[in-house]
Amino acid sequence: MPSCPANVRETRIAWGKVTQADIATPNVDADLVSMTKVNPALATLAPVNETDAQDIGKGDEFASNTFPSNLDSRVPVEKYASSEFLAWLFCWTTGKATKTAAGSGFKYDAVPSDPVVECINLPIFTYVEQIRPEPDSVVDRALVSCVVGDFTLTMASGPGRANCRVTTNWPGSGRYVLPSGLTIPALTAEHLLNAAGAAINIGGVDYVLAKTFVSLEFRWNNNVRLDTGIFPGSGTQNGYAVRGRMEYGNRDISLNFVARAQLGSVEFTNLMNQTENPATFGVTGATVAGVTHSFQITMPRTRMLSVIEGEDNGIVTVNCSVTPLKPTGVTPPPIITMSATTDLDGILGL
Repeated sequence: MPSCPANVRETRIAWGKVTQADIATPNVDADLVSMTKVNPALATLAPVNETDAQDIGKGDEFASNTFPSNLDSRVPVEKYASSEFLAWLFCWTTGKATKTAAGSGFKYDAVPSDPVVECINLPIFTYVEQIRPEPDSVVDRALVSCVVGDFTLTMASGPGRANCRVTTNWPGSGRYVLPSGLTIPALTAEHLLNAAGAAINIGGVDYVLAKTFVSLEFRWNNNVRLDTGIFPGSGTQNGYAVRGRMEYGNRDISLNFVARAQLGSVEFTNLMNQTENPATFGVTGATVAGVTHSFQITMPRTRMLSVIEGEDNGIVTVNCSVTPLKPTGVTPPPIITMSATTDLDGILGL
């Protein structure tokens, strides 16, 4: 008997808060954390197949057989920014973080990992997606060994939760468990971060004090080495090759922002003179039960890459691109520190 149609709003999701024991072993129930997202797109688990159409010796160019190649998996997540999710995201993006007490909560500081010390492996976690539990499930699967591939954090003008949001993509090894055999925990209570509570200082300008800021886009891309994750001995599932390692490639950091143009544009002057300045931006949210929920991203050394005039709602603007530079010195600070203060404990096993 066919089941009743399922509404995508029935979807429940969860993912690992601590790293998997190894690339083939999924997280267990106690490892999971559950939050909401705003995009309805489900995860993709795509078997890739080849044909023999181009093989010589068949007498024609038509396929007569198919062959399993590899399994690809990917999770797209879009969320309104919360201290809980950004703390998790920052830690898992870099794989290197510290945790300190902050009131009755915790402050996580994530910095780029050192390929010499920590190697180039990204921390791996399991993503669980269910639409109705067993035995009535329409979707019930666990994607094993996912990593944070990239994320984009935006802040914009205007009311509502959407003025501070994040979009991220999580590629996986291709391994899966169907049905998942996992129980999704209760939703974590999230504390949203509204851009109205932002502090922004870029290029020596306090844009909150000046009241000239329009929008911002910050992006981190790990450029995960997906193809080289499949190698002799990487593993198979149902005859398809799966990845045996999830490594980052050339990590890329970018910052773009729009502000109202001012007399004697500091932005253009900094561009022409290639002036170095720190860049710091973040949001302070509510203080709840002794925890001031917030995030902050700091880059101690930056330069302008471009400044282009534009307009926003009829107001003349400058569209600026900023690049971080590696600090120098005997004990230089990290090129970037991504921090979040929250009440969620145990992220990345810390």
